[in-house]
Amino acid sequence: MITISGLTPKQKALLTVMWEIDSMDKVQQFISTLPTRDAQDADSLLKIAIWESLEQEGAIDDYRQDSVDVISRIRSSGQ
Repeated sequence: MITISGLTPKQKALLTVMWEIDSMDKVQQFISTLPTRDAQDADSLLKIAIWESLEQEGAIDDYRQDSVDVISRIRSSGQ
Protein backbone atom coordinates (compact mmCIF):
# COMPACT_ATOMS: atom_id res chain seq x y z
CA MET A 1 0.00 0.00 0.00
CA ILE A 2 1.29 3.42 -0.89
CA THR A 3 1.25 6.43 1.40
CA ILE A 4 1.12 10.02 0.18
CA SER A 5 1.43 12.58 2.94
CA GLY A 6 0.39 16.21 3.03
CA LEU A 7 -2.86 15.87 1.10
CA THR A 8 -5.84 18.14 1.63
CA PRO A 9 -9.17 16.54 2.57
CA LYS A 10 -10.40 17.12 -1.00
CA GLN A 11 -7.30 15.46 -2.48
CA LYS A 12 -7.76 12.50 -0.13
CA ALA A 13 -11.38 12.18 -1.28
CA LEU A 14 -10.37 12.30 -4.96
CA LEU A 15 -7.70 9.66 -4.43
CA THR A 16 -10.10 7.45 -2.48
CA VAL A 17 -12.65 7.59 -5.29
CA MET A 18 -10.01 6.82 -7.93
CA TRP A 19 -8.64 3.95 -5.85
CA GLU A 20 -12.08 2.29 -5.85
CA ILE A 21 -12.44 2.45 -9.66
CA ASP A 22 -11.55 -0.83 -11.37
CA SER A 23 -9.82 0.36 -14.56
CA MET A 24 -7.57 3.15 -15.78
CA ASP A 25 -10.08 4.03 -18.51
CA LYS A 26 -12.78 4.57 -15.90
CA VAL A 27 -10.40 6.64 -13.78
CA GLN A 28 -9.71 8.85 -16.80
CA GLN A 29 -13.45 9.14 -17.44
CA PHE A 30 -13.99 10.16 -13.82
CA ILE A 31 -11.25 12.78 -14.03
CA SER A 32 -12.78 14.20 -17.21
CA THR A 33 -16.06 14.87 -15.38
CA LEU A 34 -14.42 17.05 -12.74
CA PRO A 35 -14.11 20.84 -12.79
CA THR A 36 -10.78 21.96 -14.26
CA ARG A 37 -8.91 22.54 -10.99
CA ASP A 38 -10.12 19.27 -9.45
CA ALA A 39 -9.27 17.42 -12.67
CA GLN A 40 -5.74 18.83 -12.55
CA ASP A 41 -5.38 17.74 -8.92
CA ALA A 42 -6.77 14.29 -9.68
CA ASP A 43 -4.45 13.84 -12.65
CA SER A 44 -1.45 14.85 -10.54
CA LEU A 45 -2.51 12.53 -7.73
CA LEU A 46 -2.89 9.68 -10.21
CA LYS A 47 0.63 10.24 -11.50
CA ILE A 48 2.03 10.40 -7.97
CA ALA A 49 0.24 7.17 -7.05
CA ILE A 50 1.59 5.41 -10.15
CA TRP A 51 5.17 6.52 -9.43
CA GLU A 52 4.88 5.56 -5.77
CA SER A 53 3.60 2.12 -6.77
CA LEU A 54 6.43 1.65 -9.23
CA GLU A 55 8.95 2.74 -6.64
CA GLN A 56 7.60 0.26 -4.07
CA GLU A 57 7.78 -2.53 -6.63
CA GLY A 58 11.35 -1.62 -7.52
CA ALA A 59 10.30 -1.06 -11.12
CA ILE A 60 11.10 2.63 -11.12
CA ASP A 61 14.75 1.80 -11.73
CA ASP A 62 13.75 0.20 -15.05
CA TYR A 63 12.13 3.46 -16.13
CA ARG A 64 15.05 5.51 -14.87
CA GLN A 65 17.44 3.66 -17.17
CA ASP A 66 15.02 4.05 -20.10
CA SER A 67 14.98 7.80 -19.46
CA VAL A 68 18.77 7.99 -19.39
CA ASP A 69 18.96 6.03 -22.67
CA VAL A 70 16.43 8.29 -24.41
CA ILE A 71 18.19 11.47 -23.24
CA SER A 72 21.51 10.06 -24.43
CA ARG A 73 20.10 9.25 -27.88
CA ILE A 74 18.55 12.69 -28.22
CA ARG A 75 21.79 14.40 -27.26
CA SER A 76 23.84 12.34 -29.70
CA SER A 77 21.40 12.85 -32.59
CA GLY A 78 21.33 16.62 -32.08
CA GLN A 79 25.07 17.12 -32.58
